Amino acid sequence: MKLKFIGSSDSAGIPVVNCSCNICKDYRKRNKKNLSTCAFLEVDNSYILFDAGDDSINTFFDLKELKAIFLTHFHADHCMGLLRLRYSAIALECYHPSDQNGFSDLFKHKHSIEYKELKAFEEIKIGDITVTALPLLHSKNCFGYFIKSNNTTIAYLTDASSLPSSTLEFLKEKDLDYTFIDACYDERKNSGNHLNYLQASAILDEIETKNGYLMHISHETMQYIENKRIKLKYRYVIDDEEFNF
Repeated sequence: MKLKFIGSSDSAGIPVVNCSCNICKDYRKRNKKNLSTCAFLEVDNSYILFDAGDDSINTFFDLKELKAIFLTHFHADHCMGLLRLRYSAIALECYHPSDQNGFSDLFKHKHSIEYKELKAFEEIKIGDITVTALPLLHSKNCFGYFIKSNNTTIAYLTDASSLPSSTLEFLKEKDLDYTFIDACYDERKNSGNHLNYLQASAILDEIETKNGYLMHISHETMQYIENKRIKLKYRYVIDDEEFNF
């Protein structure tokens, strides 16, 4: 089993259009890009997708067995890819938190996607994988996900300004192998719709995960870390990094 990130940045992506900061310049120089945070599990040549922010994501999953899609929330940078995935010739299941409007006309023109609204802490079994919906605090209804296989536990926690006490207590009761958490902001910003890296690191400490990683980074945060030579306790996921279990 492996977890691969399609992207690990905030909604702007990196490089940011028309930005001339050192981070964006370097990405252009290296012909690199970091897309909005999105990842998938690959298990025995089948896939479980967590968010679908890239509108060309359909090309990656063409002729692949996509078992399920788990949306954290209905902001565009996490569900744009559904606009094309819905034209799949094979039916797809998409699990998501409660949202009356969803995004664009996805609920009105579902096509091949069956939308399944989850309740807090509801468990879904996909083969040998169990996925549990974890409430997060954000500007829209938002779920993180606890992923359990026969030998690995993973927490995928984006986007979040904080974690409700119920989610924290749930995670503290688990033996967490890997945790990936939103840390969009640097330490200069301590309120908003996302965590900063100090707040996120404190949560990773509190839940006592064996391996902790930050994600949903912005180019401003990257530049601040570079300019100030910040030494982080937990590192950020890079671009299209993958983790094998």
